[in-house]
Amino acid sequence: MSIFPKISLRLEVENYLKEGFMNKEIVSAFGKEKAERKFETLLNHLSHPPSFTTVRVNTHLASVPHVKNLLLDELQKQFNGLSVPVIQHPDLQDVLLIPVIGPRYESWRCCFCIL
Repeated sequence: MSIFPKISLRLEVENYLKEGFMNKEIVSAFGKEKAERKFETLLNHLSHPPSFTTVRVNTHLASVPHVKNLLLDELQKQFNGLSVPVIQHPDLQDVLLIPVIGPRYESWRCCFCIL
């Protein structure tokens, strides 16, 4: 059971997403019930906050280590005494990840790995 409430989307947004998950190809390949479960799983994931805040560094203006140090300094100011790491993405060298502190059961899991 999720601690997060079900996401509330505008009707046109929910219909657009459902159309993508319930198109003819998916329904014929997986069946209507499995396609509906996949859609409900999507809505469940959308109601959860992300695991990471993602920062893409413009390496033409600053180096990744420089931006990482700036972020660490700012996080230290905002979260006095709390150590919040800034992690360089393992595959995308110009991307930094800051773990979200909050009510998450799946900590340290990339947000793009969910779907």
